[in-house]
Amino acid sequence: MKDIVDFENKEKKKISKKKLAITISVIIILAIILITMLVYFSSRDAREFLDTYLFRKNVTQEKLDSINLDYDSNVSVFAYNKYICVLAENKLMQYNSSGKLDKEISLEINNPVYSINNKYIAISEKEGSKLYLISGSEILWSKEVDGKISKISVNNNGYVSAILTGTTYKSVIATFDKDGNELFKRYLATTTAIDTCISNDNKYLAFAEVNTSGTTIQSNIRVVSVDNPSEAIVNSYSADNGKLIINIEYSSNNKIVCMYDDEITLLSDGQSASIMSLNEKGKNINFANINLDSYIYRATEENEGLFNTNTVIEIQNVANNKVSVYTIEGTAKYIYSFNNVIAVNLGQEIEFINTNGWLLKNYTSSQEVQNIVIGNGIAGIAYKDKVEIINL
Repeated sequence: MKDIVDFENKEKKKISKKKLAITISVIIILAIILITMLVYFSSRDAREFLDTYLFRKNVTQEKLDSINLDYDSNVSVFAYNKYICVLAENKLMQYNSSGKLDKEISLEINNPVYSINNKYIAISEKEGSKLYLISGSEILWSKEVDGKISKISVNNNGYVSAILTGTTYKSVIATFDKDGNELFKRYLATTTAIDTCISNDNKYLAFAEVNTSGTTIQSNIRVVSVDNPSEAIVNSYSADNGKLIINIEYSSNNKIVCMYDDEITLLSDGQSASIMSLNEKGKNINFANINLDSYIYRATEENEGLFNTNTVIEIQNVANNKVSVYTIEGTAKYIYSFNNVIAVNLGQEIEFINTNGWLLKNYTSSQEVQNIVIGNGIAGIAYKDKVEIINL
């Protein structure tokens, strides 16, 4: 009996020692992770070192999959959902993250104008009259419209609005549901439509217009009900004289983010509030945009000493006004953005960052980058003869 008890005690001690060893190992691992995170967040030099050697965020041109471009006609490259798309010779070719052709769609388009949101792309020939809505690899509908299509907007549910010119009106705004049914048209006789967007709940159409008939430009944003478009304007916002409206977007909480030539404002319930200045004394603000998911940003060029220049990206959440700042050594030649990714083109180097202000990937090329396209977890670096693919 005593032998049995001794055996059980020994086994308990073994189990206890094993549990203790596991517990100590877990504590050590958590401590290492915590220390690594603290060092990563507190030191820029350490962050660059860890990004390079631990997280492998640096990629070079020769190590990436690519798509060859060898066409006689015009070639357009853009990212849509998880695909890199090449439009050439009236075909929309969708390539996956490995550079393999997944699907071809025949389209009567050579010079496209398009809008991408969630799983939808609305596309047409610029100044053409045929409009398509595509989801995945299928054409959901196509429609001939009266007028020339100058701009398109699609919301995350597949509702489409298109600005038409070439009619007896200065602008016509046509609105369609996800099945291609025309919901209504809005006719502008004295103003020119600049941009449109449909709310995430499909209830409202907002459009930006300018009136250039007076001595100064007058910019307005109007909101109409999709269900009752013939009724009076639901909300109307008028900017100060001389302010030029550039584009508008609905945020996730159905507030309207509006970008002017000198500021970004948030519009809601008939009220307008400035949330970011684009013309601030003492600051060289070169780039800004509102096309991220409920975020806005501006890029400021700052001199550091006589010969060094930094690009400072300020990214702001429009819901809570929280700002993240990311600093890049060098001067941005151009900045591209989509969804929750910002790509800063420095010439032969590109830094991809997210809306939290953290580096996703750093790309280095042996030649000047011509164009960058961004999709869902994928980006394309476009050159004259090929497109390099980066998984973000």
